[in-house]
Amino acid sequence: MYVTAIELTDFRNYRSQQITVHPDINVFFGANAQGKTNILEAVYLCACARSHRTSRDSDLIHQDGDHYAVKVDFKTQSGHQESLEIRYFDPVPGHPQRQKSIRQIYQNGVLLERISDMMGLFHAVIFAPEDLMLIKEGPATRRRFLDLLISQVRPTYFQDLQRYSRLLQQRNKILKDLRDSQSTVGTRGDTEQLEAWDLTMVPYAARIIHQRMIYVQRLDQLAEKNHSNISSGKEKLNVKYRTVSGYTNEMGIPELSDALLKKYKTNVYDDISRGSTQTGPHRDDLEFVLQGEPMKPYASQGQQRSAVLSLKLSELEIITEDIGERPVLLLDDVMSELDSDRRRCLLESISEAQVFVTCTDANHVVADIKRADAFKLATTDQEDPPEKAVNSQERQFSFFEVRSGQVTPVEHDS
Repeated sequence: MYVTAIELTDFRNYRSQQITVHPDINVFFGANAQGKTNILEAVYLCACARSHRTSRDSDLIHQDGDHYAVKVDFKTQSGHQESLEIRYFDPVPGHPQRQKSIRQIYQNGVLLERISDMMGLFHAVIFAPEDLMLIKEGPATRRRFLDLLISQVRPTYFQDLQRYSRLLQQRNKILKDLRDSQSTVGTRGDTEQLEAWDLTMVPYAARIIHQRMIYVQRLDQLAEKNHSNISSGKEKLNVKYRTVSGYTNEMGIPELSDALLKKYKTNVYDDISRGSTQTGPHRDDLEFVLQGEPMKPYASQGQQRSAVLSLKLSELEIITEDIGERPVLLLDDVMSELDSDRRRCLLESISEAQVFVTCTDANHVVADIKRADAFKLATTDQEDPPEKAVNSQERQFSFFEVRSGQVTPVEHDS
């Protein structure tokens, strides 16, 4: 699949912008803080219904507005022209239809009933400087990475996440009410209501954990391979899933459901005293292990960059394998973050995919891509048929200068 056009309305620093793009490599260049990243953010938003930079839709609205809209027109592998549009409206005091925030998703101009209905329609993978936070920040960042990956290829997973989140909020409200009430905590009446919620919530929690385990196992295998390539075989990277104690890979959803129910029952009075649920997929984490040691406290900056690149390349491989074609690749100023070997490993992965790349110097990006293509061509197995070889001359570049929230197509000698 590939994007044919992008439309932004009151999005970040764009008042109104239409961009017609090329099915191959699109280079957005200009000084910092001009709006290059915002373009990639809008495209990614249409794949995942979430920004890679913020969890709040209000952050995406132009400073003088109260709503935004982003739209991508794209062609599927079968050649059908499609469109996805996301509209968000902030609450407006005194406005009868704007008492609370409104989010609308349109497919081919038709309003979808649920946000989950857009998952799996359009696919993109983003490489950005923020990816380093996967290792540096807390579990929520790593859960978000995993959830966005699985949601793109398993729309039902996204539905389970939404339902679980709503049920969890209700359970936590009951826990807070019980904690704050004047009644004696610990009576049978206190826990009966919670048990009803647990029985409703556990099937969603079990399915989420089960899918996460499957995809973490795939991430682990691919990340180990990719990291070995990046480090020339000198380092071994592994990814481990940290979830409910006692859970094993051999357990199915029924066994996991039973284990969760037991945990909720065992922890019920602790949950009441804390006013929140201490067990479940909302507490899970990923652990990155390098050479047998946890990365977070020990790894150098260079090792962290290599590990994150390995993970993102693994994400790309999983989505490609599951959907049967390359997703759109979004490279947000990552060239300046990577050394030459890491850049080559990344750029070798962009063949057969539409690419959006942001940078301050278009010449450097073009040179990097051509060097990576030439390297891949030189190392192609001679037994492979010629049509499989990569030819850098076949790649087509389009260039766009970005300045103060305005995008201008320009001619460039690539």
